[in-house]
Amino acid sequence: MILRQRSHLTVKAASHAGLSGKNNEDRYAVCAFELEGDLRTPSVLAVVADGIGGHWAGEVAAQLATETICECVEQSDAFQPVRILEQAVIRAGEVIAASAQRDPVQFGMGTTCACAWVIGDRLYAASVGDSRIYLIRGKQIQQLTTDHTWVQEAIHHGAIRPEEARTHPNAHVIRRYLGSKQTVVPDTRLR
Repeated sequence: MILRQRSHLTVKAASHAGLSGKNNEDRYAVCAFELEGDLRTPSVLAVVADGIGGHWAGEVAAQLATETICECVEQSDAFQPVRILEQAVIRAGEVIAASAQRDPVQFGMGTTCACAWVIGDRLYAASVGDSRIYLIRGKQIQQLTTDHTWVQEAIHHGAIRPEEARTHPNAHVIRRYLGSKQTVVPDTRLR
């Protein structure tokens, strides 16, 4: 793939630590590419990572995730986008876990992640944790990802109702994240 200076789509990104005064553990990256070959199909990858709050070095984990995923996609041939995204996210988890093992200050660090990769007019998505991807068309907003959280699993299994989720004591318990000891496979989608 060929790295481009500008995306074929309008892209805007911003991050805010919030009003709590906590460290901003969010990181994002947007990379524009052209696929090699006769058609030079335009492509853009957007990655959002949210370091897990309360853990050491969440911002480091988020930075490693965005960098690793972008590098993996850039080095790919883009012929199997879903597989490439899946492998890039898995690789990011391995990089984060290895870094945490080498540095005691980073031990236990982790991050959630959501990736949206547009190739031509197709959207490929991958997610881990509770970072979300929404599709907005006109006045319609559709959530494309499913949270990997305790409350989402409880709703799915009928243990709690959706209206109970926000105030539930386990509302912030993330069940799948990058940097965990086991290999984390992301959910993927094609639209």
